[in-house]
Amino acid sequence: LGPQHTVEIIPHTAIIAYGKEYYFGQGIEWCSPHEFRATRGIHPIDIQPLGHTACTEQQFEDWCRAQAANGSFGMQSYDFFHRNCNNFSEEAARQGLRLLKGVPQWILDLPQKFLKSPMGMAVRPMLEQMQITNTAPTNVPSGGAGPTRASQPPASSPSVATPVANPWANIPAAKSTASAQPSSLPKQTSRATPLLDKQTALLSTDTGVVKICIDRLKPDQEHNEYLSKLADTEALWMQKDINSLHQYLRTVIENDTQNISSALMLLRLVVLRQSLNSDVSSNEEQSQSTQLVANLLMEDKLKSLATRSMAWCVLSNAIGSTQPPDWENCVGNDCVKLTQVIDLALSNSDPNKDGASSPKDVSLRQSAAAFLYNSARIVSDDGNDGTELSEGMMSILLGCFEHLPEETDVITSKRHHMAVGQLLKSHKFGETAVELVKDLGLVDGETSIGTNDELAGLAKEVAVLLN
Repeated sequence: LGPQHTVEIIPHTAIIAYGKEYYFGQGIEWCSPHEFRATRGIHPIDIQPLGHTACTEQQFEDWCRAQAANGSFGMQSYDFFHRNCNNFSEEAARQGLRLLKGVPQWILDLPQKFLKSPMGMAVRPMLEQMQITNTAPTNVPSGGAGPTRASQPPASSPSVATPVANPWANIPAAKSTASAQPSSLPKQTSRATPLLDKQTALLSTDTGVVKICIDRLKPDQEHNEYLSKLADTEALWMQKDINSLHQYLRTVIENDTQNISSALMLLRLVVLRQSLNSDVSSNEEQSQSTQLVANLLMEDKLKSLATRSMAWCVLSNAIGSTQPPDWENCVGNDCVKLTQVIDLALSNSDPNKDGASSPKDVSLRQSAAAFLYNSARIVSDDGNDGTELSEGMMSILLGCFEHLPEETDVITSKRHHMAVGQLLKSHKFGETAVELVKDLGLVDGETSIGTNDELAGLAKEVAVLLN
């Protein structure tokens, strides 16, 4: 195409949501990620998390049906330059799933880049003549039943051979990067995972700073007495006293910006304390306190890295406690909130952001990673039925795998390995998690760093679960 118009790849994109891969080919189609890779021979060379959607699977597929019905992405709508698989992924992300992020702009600009090249201008008339309309059925029918599987078109579908209608959907995998099988993870012959099995909740329990924090807060006599009890891990508590501490510390966090860190240090201990007479109010107070902390993190109101680290300690302790708050336990409609916090934890534990090597940033990554592990642990261990990965657990699985190759801090890397290991060995959805990781080709590189024996052991056990 000439030096000014070089195109390294011709990308095909799709949307993975609800455990399915949605793409535009002969109409809007869907199938499992594993089936798509097996039948098309296309493997991902880049996976970009787009965020969490509030749309249900039914709402998104209704949107797909509407696009098929109105001709936007129907069986005869495919246009190599203006209406291809990448345009569908962009609109599906931003309009169908109502996300703020879509397909990278360079991908959307690629057809026009090609057309502006000398060769593109020369062959454009020929390519436009080659584009034909499809007669194959869409996998999202215009009404009634939900989508049918991409590999099972109705028996009446035409079988006459025709030129390939969608060249974007049949690009062979790049040999240098594509692989759906784990190639570099250490191997073991045993299925045992003793290191992963012995892990318990990661809790921040140091009480040595209690007196210092109290001196900074200068509470009244009653709250001084209750706060001082936090230094005694054997102290007995009444629920009203714990509730009083929640209310007091929330007031400090909301109104005393100079002492937020001290209040959070104490709150991380309060969420671990159990009373002799627990009642409904215990979970209500804990939920209010932890939601306040989560909101401060999500609204970026905690400016110092140390304060944000302590906020993650509060949330990590709460979800790792014997009675996590409802929103962290994904009760009722609170899964959306938990997933949003998980996405932020993955962002805060990203080893590629600016300043990642500073001690304070390392501490932040460690605290956020502890929250991710405790979240994975509580969901994989609960007694609820179902084999499907929730959006939040899928984010932890994919996000931690993406961080592993670049993470240079041993503690953070251990916690990411523990999080993915917890999901892979879950009796509920472990098989689903393993299949997803393999389908997306997330284990093509080393997942451990340095020579730390325990970290190397955790990496080997993750490999055992994947094999």
